[in-house]
Amino acid sequence: TGNIAVSPIAGTAMTGFSFTADSSAEFSRSSQVTGFAFAPTDSAPTPTILTIAVSDMETAYTNASQRNNTQGYNLGDGNIGGMTLAPGVYTFGTDININSDIPFDGGAILDININ
Repeated sequence: TGNIAVSPIAGTAMTGFSFTADSSAEFSRSSQVTGFAFAPTDSAPTPTILTIAVSDMETAYTNASQRNNTQGYNLGDGNIGGMTLAPGVYTFGTDININSDIPFDGGAILDININ
């Protein structure tokens, strides 16, 4: 559920979906997606919004990667599906497998670092 997007690569990188451009050409729709699909080849303002989103993601990743681990290393050997994650910094040196929902026990900030 939700929107999906790619950037800076073309929307054709989103494979396995049948997309139809909206009449505004700012996004596409698919019966396989509950939400919209966005790509840098869509009409304005979508390319600018995607560029800002990628920049924000890079800033967030850099910030999170510099935080100290507070919740241990390789929680569940990377199999975290179904676990309730409390606030803190989680660090993994392995792949993460999320095979079911992850409830977040909110409050403070939750960071996940993948080294």
